[in-house]
Amino acid sequence: MTALPANARRIGQCVGFHAAREPDREAAVHGAVRLGYRDLRDAMTRWARTLLAAGVTRGDRVASLTPPSTEWLALMLGTTEIGAIWTGFHPRYRMPEFRHVTALAEPTVLIAFRRIHGRDYAEELTTLAKEHPSIRRLVVLDEPLEGAVTAAGFLAGGEARGDRDLDLDAARDAVDIDDTAVLIFTSGTTGRPKAAMVRHRALLTGAAVENEHWPMDRPRLLHMMPVNHIAGVGMVGVFGLYVGGTLVFQDRFDPGDLLRLLEEERIDHVLGSPVQFHLMANHPDFGSRDLSRLKFITWAGAPMADDLVARLHALPGELRTSYGMTELGLYVTYTESGADLETLSRTIGKPHPGFDIRVADAAGVVTGPGGQGEIQARGDWLLSGYYRDPQATADAYTADGWFRTGDVVKVRPDGNLEIVGRLREMFISGGFNIYPREVEIAIEAHPDVGMVAVLGVPDETFGEVGHAFVEPKPGMVAERAALQKWCRERLANYKVPKRFEVRTELPRLPIGKIDKQMLKRELAGRDG
Repeated sequence: MTALPANARRIGQCVGFHAAREPDREAAVHGAVRLGYRDLRDAMTRWARTLLAAGVTRGDRVASLTPPSTEWLALMLGTTEIGAIWTGFHPRYRMPEFRHVTALAEPTVLIAFRRIHGRDYAEELTTLAKEHPSIRRLVVLDEPLEGAVTAAGFLAGGEARGDRDLDLDAARDAVDIDDTAVLIFTSGTTGRPKAAMVRHRALLTGAAVENEHWPMDRPRLLHMMPVNHIAGVGMVGVFGLYVGGTLVFQDRFDPGDLLRLLEEERIDHVLGSPVQFHLMANHPDFGSRDLSRLKFITWAGAPMADDLVARLHALPGELRTSYGMTELGLYVTYTESGADLETLSRTIGKPHPGFDIRVADAAGVVTGPGGQGEIQARGDWLLSGYYRDPQATADAYTADGWFRTGDVVKVRPDGNLEIVGRLREMFISGGFNIYPREVEIAIEAHPDVGMVAVLGVPDETFGEVGHAFVEPKPGMVAERAALQKWCRERLANYKVPKRFEVRTELPRLPIGKIDKQMLKRELAGRDG
């Protein structure tokens, strides 16, 4: 089936294209809510018309505070249909984070659930609306809130236009494929989050390339990624709609519920982080659910431990891993069909041949097989820049115009790339450069270890030394002395962490990665 016309300019055209051909086919499922493509098209159009009626114009920002849901999907698409820019706030944010992203994005409209997973956001929402004059309308999707309009009341303003869609048609026609569709805030692993301006082109191009690597006919996809993350918006969200698939939302990650949804909703493809798959594989229901419908199991964001890859390999479906990031707006590397377990565990695959990707050293010299360097990219699908931060935008590129990802890889003889670490995570111990990922891989191979994070910490003698945070597998006990001995047998002595700290559970970012910034702050607090 043709996925989308080649001349598409807006991500919302995915919905209209399939609604015209299979209007009753399921587009999105969330609990008891099941929307066909016609339903989603109508909901998207209703939001677009309403935002226009509220004075939102091309380039204005519309912010939302929602979990993965059909409400989010219709709102995000409706926003981008008229050339406005959607941005998402994560439910885990605290007030300083809300203030930072609101001050930077300056949304015209803020649309939110007042309650998400038992947390009441009334104080945060009303405070943001009072403190930030850019917010002309505060809209709540569930319970009433003083100073806010209900979604029903807000949408009624759009309905008052009746069938007079002249303004809507004109707004749609004015959208260019290189317009910014969404602002995605970086995870803040190297400082305060920046807002990457992601184009319609990146999201549509990424979906087309994913369709090449994960060929499926009208797939059912499990959507469990935060919607303020590029994977939630693009790699799962837009991809699913691009190919006429069905997005099945899990609004809060739970490994047992994930297994239930995979079975009951007959999921074809699930994409997640290694942490999410680690929790799934260690859940009591892992071996009892019928997952025979699965065609692809894909992870990204971090490499995966060998034994976990082996456990997932026993499931139906092909294992795949990919590499992308917020600023790229899409995945640029993919493992191939039939890749062996070692390749899946240790690499991020090969660069997609249609993308301009290089691995280069600090001087811009391209790295050959056996060498290592930074992944760098060039293309019209890259971010438009960091919103209102021209200096950060300039700093992100080399002198000859390549975007610097900050990720260091080794080029294997077969062309696959093996993540070594991040440039900013590298530390120097006794004059030796140490990339934490190499050390983490060695520790993860221990049979009692589940998750690992290695950080460089100050040391009077060596300048810096490694500090390893270790989370054992469920039911296992990881002994410090045993871990140190294990590392000494597998790593040069200068790479062996001087300190091992075993914890029942390591802190996570909303996307499932280990929160190394929180661990760094803890260590800094101890030193202070």
